[in-house]
Formats: sequence, C-alpha cells, structure tokens
Amino acid sequence: MPDTIQNDIKSEPATLAIPEPVPRSATRYLQLVLLAAASFAFILFCFELPALLGVIDYRTIIGPYHMWWAPNVHDPELLSIHRPGAHQQGAARGGDSSASYQIPVAGQTQFHWDVTYDRHGFRNLRDLQTADIAMIGDSFVEGLTVSDTELGSSRLAQLEGKTVANLGQSTYGPLQEQIVFRRYALPLHPRVVVWMFFEGNDLEDVIAYRHEIDHPPSFPHAFWARSFTRSVYLAAKRILHPPVKPAGALRAGVFQPTGTTPVTTYFMYQSKPLSSKELDALQQTVATLAAVEKLCAARHMQLVFVFVPTKFRVLHDLCRFPAQSECRTWLPNDMPQRLEDALSTVAPQVGFLDLTGALVAAASRGDLPYYPDDEHWSPAGHQVAAEAIHRYLSQLGYANSETAAR
Repeated sequence: MPDTIQNDIKSEPATLAIPEPVPRSATRYLQLVLLAAASFAFILFCFELPALLGVIDYRTIIGPYHMWWAPNVHDPELLSIHRPGAHQQGAARGGDSSASYQIPVAGQTQFHWDVTYDRHGFRNLRDLQTADIAMIGDSFVEGLTVSDTELGSSRLAQLEGKTVANLGQSTYGPLQEQIVFRRYALPLHPRVVVWMFFEGNDLEDVIAYRHEIDHPPSFPHAFWARSFTRSVYLAAKRILHPPVKPAGALRAGVFQPTGTTPVTTYFMYQSKPLSSKELDALQQTVATLAAVEKLCAARHMQLVFVFVPTKFRVLHDLCRFPAQSECRTWLPNDMPQRLEDALSTVAPQVGFLDLTGALVAAASRGDLPYYPDDEHWSPAGHQVAAEAIHRYLSQLGYANSETAAR
C-alpha cells in the first residue's frame, strides 16, 4: 500500500500555476490612469487648500453672486469679510430681481463695476489712518453697483469737504456692524459715525448671525460650504438644471410720476408686520446702538442712525400695480417709527434720520433712485442719500461742532 501511494506521487509531479505576463500596453495604460488620477487629486487639493485654510470662500468666486462680491475670507467674529486689497471689475446684465424673477431682457439693467478694497477689505481707494466721518452698514454702504466716485460715501466726502471712511460690507447686520465699529471705526477717531440700517433684511441678519454664533458649523461642514468642489457642482447644476423662476409680473409695478416716461420696476421686499423674532431682533439692534453710543460719547463722537427704506416703501404711492401684481395688497409697516421711539427711549443722544422722505421727493420729480430690476440705489439714490445726510449733519452742526471734536 505505501509503495502504491509513493508511485502515484512520483508519477504525478506537482505543478505551479504561473500567471501569464501582463501585456506591456496594458501596464502602460494602468500607469497613465494612476498618474492622471494622482494629478487630478493634486490639482484639486491645490484648489481646495485655500478654502481648507479659510483664506478663500469659493461661494463668492464661483457662486451665484461671484460677479458682485470680492472674494471673502473667514473671520471668527464677523464670519467672513472681503479679502484685503481685492479688486473686482466686470459687467453683467440684470440685478437681484432679475436673478429671482422672470424679467424680460429689455427690462434688465446693464451693470458695470470697478471695485477696490483697502487693507481691511472695505471699499476705500486708499488705506486710511484717520477719518472725519465713518459710514457703517451693509450693501447700501458698500455700493457694489456703482463706481467709486458715485458711492454715497464719496458724495458725502465731496459735500462735507472731509474724509469719509466707507466701512460697508454686504450681508452684514447690526451685530456684525458693532464689531466693525469697534475694530475698524474707533481707530480712525471719526467725529461722526453714520450707521445705516436697511429695513429689508437687517433684522433677519441679526437672527441669522445669532444662530450662526450659537450653533457654529463643524470644521468639515464649514469647509464644505466654502469649498471649490461644492461651488463647481452647484454652478454646473444651475447651468444644466436652472431653477424655475416665478413670473416677474407678480412683483411688478409701473413707476410713472406726472410728466415722466413709465418704467416697469420690480420689488423684492414686502413691508409686512414684524414677527416675534423680528421684534426681538429690533430690540437687540436698539440695545446694540445704545452700547455703541456710550463708546462714542466717551470719545466725543456723534452717532447718527440712518434708516434705509425698502424700494416699495419709497415708490408704492408713485406706481400703478397691474391686476396680477401681489404688490397691490402690500402696506408699509411701522418699522421707522418703532425704531425712532425705541432709540429715543434708551439712547436719546443718537441722531435719527429717515431717508424715506428724501428718496420719495426725488422719485416724485422723476429721478428714480433705484434700479428698475434691483433693490439697491442707483447713482441717483446714492446722491440723494448723501445730500440728505449732509443736510442733517449741517443743520445739527455735528461734523463741525466743538462737542464733536476729537
């Protein structure tokens, strides 16, 4: 028996399976694929590294508003701020209403912009060491749709014959603007601080900022929000599958003061009753201004609160609204009076200027202070605002009074 087994083993020698060699062409193809993948990953990493470090927010480069905004960088207090020394130049057709509604091309404004930012990321042609007047606010102060010379701050500087610092930053609300005041306005030692408040979204900005501070996103979520990959994906999605916009006629009115040519204009912000959250945000805004006023008083500065009305508040009595327009049922709320009353109670030394009257007067003359398809001021609107602020300062002697001296 053992001999039989041994013979069988000898008669069937073991063989090893040797794989056939991979063709050289296939090996070369695999190498190229791996090299291409590695190169793509490296290039993507190079693009993502600035977002990873918080140096660049690609939402303001590739996102839907990239044409208007300078690149942003992360800021732990302000959340984001324009990149210092940025320069934005270009042209586009259609304002914010055109981006939200179906508006005929003929009714869209052709915009041209050439925007320069200082070492802090604000719209000043040169770095300022001191300023007589500091203007704080959101996009109405930054004025992305107008040239440097057409800015309200530039117009005010000409009227006053003084240095005016533009400390406006799009998307900011009162809580971020308080930080701007402390960090950037105080070192300039201005005689007057002009604080612009836009009724359309500043209360919402207070609510959003508080939520962001109370519930900060994790690092991965924050990085993904500003990442290159996400922005490219969303841009491609907007191009390949554009969202369906509602008809512009739903928010349209025909602006035609006596003796002028009719202009179809569009409205985005409805003056509606304030919600409980908005009322709470209004009170926090007033408390913020009261705290700022104390700092101003200690430094012999005058704080002037400027109410910036919505386009609808200014133009509703000067427009005809078609039957299909939702604006026919809109009514302005009492926000200006609420703010003035609240400020007079807790901070009576704060100057209060409502721009509504000046803007209505200009519109009644046929000088449309807004773009037809955008909520922001046209160059005419910036001029009207600057003139109104100049008159207010002159009447009260703020800019030149001894009590406002440095």
